[in-house]
Amino acid sequence: MTEKLNFRSVLIRGSRVIVLLVMFVVFSVATENFWGITNWTNLGNIMLQQAPFTVLLALAMVVTMIVGGIDLSVGANISLSAFLCAMVTKTVGSAGLGIAAGLATGICVGIINGILIAKVGFPPFVATYSMDWIVKGAVLVISKGGQLSDFNSLRAIFNTWKGTYLLVAVIIVALAWFIYNYTTFGRKTYSVGCNPAAAKLSGMKSDLLIIIAFSVSGLLAALTGIMYIAKLGAADPVLGSGFRMEAMSAALIGGASFTGAKSKISNALVGGLIIVILNNGLIHIGVPGFWQDFAQGLIIIAAILLERILEKLQEKSKG
Repeated sequence: MTEKLNFRSVLIRGSRVIVLLVMFVVFSVATENFWGITNWTNLGNIMLQQAPFTVLLALAMVVTMIVGGIDLSVGANISLSAFLCAMVTKTVGSAGLGIAAGLATGICVGIINGILIAKVGFPPFVATYSMDWIVKGAVLVISKGGQLSDFNSLRAIFNTWKGTYLLVAVIIVALAWFIYNYTTFGRKTYSVGCNPAAAKLSGMKSDLLIIIAFSVSGLLAALTGIMYIAKLGAADPVLGSGFRMEAMSAALIGGASFTGAKSKISNALVGGLIIVILNNGLIHIGVPGFWQDFAQGLIIIAAILLERILEKLQEKSKG
């Protein structure tokens, strides 16, 4: 009986990893160019040029979900932070100052979100959705609807070595995993996500922890945007328009939850990989691009249903 329970517990905890592995096998078998023993080109492209961005986006969403929130402004934040980074880099001629300006912008947007939620009392959905529109308008005003390019000093930082994007993502995910699993800050943050009122009564600075969570989300959104314009070689005021749903999809597919306590840093990693494998695999089997959103929705439902079924089986076994 214990062995059965343990096996089901493993299935529940690893349900998303199972989905990821199944998708990888199916696409590898169904196509010639997705992956093969003698063909690592596409997989290398996925890991070096696609996964780092999606994983960081998912992580930005997960850190707010851990405190029971959500950040719908990540896409607009990416646009504004990246554009200001490019503008400062091009104007001043310093990539370092440009990166600092972009990251500071992202953090400021996150702090405002956190204050509106923790201090003013706005629901996370309302606060961040409103901020999304404000930031979208701000970047359009600043950019006057035009693009920026020719910031080669910024591009040189990230493109000198092809593994830079992956290295940055790995370091940040590893650091976040350690902080949220092995530090007092991480444990307190999870307590806030479980029960904010109880956490405050116990003496925790719940409001501050919420503000920090949204600041981190803003920082990650800004970093993602900066890396993205370094890759593309151009900053567009509508760069992040599709990233909000991608971040949310990756977080949910990875197993993150709006209830806070169930969300983990690993959800961002697994969910981000599922999204990039899914999108890349669909392209290789010839599925039109407009069906990819449809497929993402199905994968979210399938992953959540699988977890619910396994949880119910475990509850019945205990009973």
